[in-house]
Amino acid sequence: MLDTTSPHSGVRVEDGIAVKEANGGWVTLRSTTPLTPSSHQFGVKIIDHGESPDASGLMLGLLPRLSSNVVPQMGSKYISELGGWCLSRAGEFYGTWKCERISFVTGTVVEIDVDFASGAVSITCGGERALGHIVGLGDSVEVYPAVSLYYASQRVVFV
Repeated sequence: MLDTTSPHSGVRVEDGIAVKEANGGWVTLRSTTPLTPSSHQFGVKIIDHGESPDASGLMLGLLPRLSSNVVPQMGSKYISELGGWCLSRAGEFYGTWKCERISFVTGTVVEIDVDFASGAVSITCGGERALGHIVGLGDSVEVYPAVSLYYASQRVVFV
């Protein structure tokens, strides 16, 4: 479920679906519940990748617990700019991690599975699979599923 208490100017959330209303300006939304070693998987359905002239305006990934002075920046930055780890729609990775390329488009579901003990991150989209690694990720690190939107008409939902 999307956290509707964090800043998300230019995005509305209806029935759990995040909808970007205008072009330009990053907005990051996160889940209300962090991942844990016992609940370590999530998925994001890309209902519509929006009015994007390129493949960089939609990010999926993990966001660490944010301090109260950083939370307001969710309304203007994408996941890795907030200290998280993410993939763009084109399959590029951002943040302090390494990940194989995997891209996603409208209609796909991206599944992410995190192994907190090893720092391994498995990403599946359709029949493709990519592996990533986050150094320093451990059982005590609190991370949230997150999405960052930039272009109008983007629509995503956690599944």
